[in-house]
Order: sequence, then C-alpha cells, then structure tokens
Amino acid sequence: MFSKVAVCFACIAVFAVRAQYYPSAAVVPAAPVAYPAYPAAVYHPVNPNPSYAYKYGVSDPATGDYKTAEESLSNGVVQGQYSLAEPDGTVRTVSYTADDVNGFVAQVTKGAKVVAPAAPVYAAPAKVYTAPAPVYTAPAPVYSAPVYAPAVHAPVYTPAVSYPFPYKRQA
Repeated sequence: MFSKVAVCFACIAVFAVRAQYYPSAAVVPAAPVAYPAYPAAVYHPVNPNPSYAYKYGVSDPATGDYKTAEESLSNGVVQGQYSLAEPDGTVRTVSYTADDVNGFVAQVTKGAKVVAPAAPVYAAPAKVYTAPAPVYTAPAPVYSAPVYAPAVHAPVYTPAVSYPFPYKRQA
C-alpha cells in the first residue's frame, strides 16, 4: 500500500515540475510573431550545352615514359584519345567516344615499335656483405696464486634469559 501511495506522490511531483516549464494551452501569446522575409532567390543560368577540351603529353627518354592524352566535350558527346608506350616498346592507342545514346565506345590499336624498350629503372644492388668465417682462439690461461685471508669470526652472543621452569638448555 505504501508503494502505491509513493508512486502517486511521485507522479504528482513530476506533473507539477513539468507545469513550470510547459504552460497549459490556455496561455496564448498576445500577438503572432513576425518572421523576417526570406531574400529573393537568385537565378543562375545553367549552360545547356557545356563544352571543354584538354590535351597533354609526356616524353621522357631517361625512363622511357611516353604518353599523350586529349579529350573534348561538345554537344553532349565526349571524344578523346590517349596513347602510351608499352614495356616492349610498342605504342598502345585508345580512341573513345561517349554519349547518352551509344554509351562509352572505345577502339584500341597497337602500333609498331616506335621507341626502344626502356631500361629498367631499378636493378637490385649486388650483394655487398658476406659473413666472415668464424675464427675462435681460446684465451691463454692466466694463473694467479690464491690469496688467503685469515678467517674472521664474529663472537656469538647468547641472550641472558631467565626461564620460569627449570630445564636444561640444549645447545
């Protein structure tokens, strides 16, 4: 019975505390709140027909790196081509087009050897370290005469204790 009464008082306390923070619906503000107007939307025109074009190339005889690339977009169609030198010295060329109707279409061709195959940039270094053969020599025996020191004995003290019962001490 006590627990039921305690729960009732706890609920009443919670509702009393909530009433402080959440006023009832009967309290109405005097005037509606005025919010500032949003700024007018700024219209940015979108280019219905974007276009671009780029081109680059690399020619490095020291490493054998030869490659080119170019691409352009015009009227919604992307056209491009890139080429690179394969490790065997041939040139691989990829020409491609991409649009909304046909998707991505590529044509790969492999040309004749135009450049000499590049020498490998990295070669493993020659082995420099070799472990030496183990060499072991026993140290020469060192003899020294033993040093004798006189034995020093500390005196043994026996405590003077009186025992309540007469018996013979065993040493």
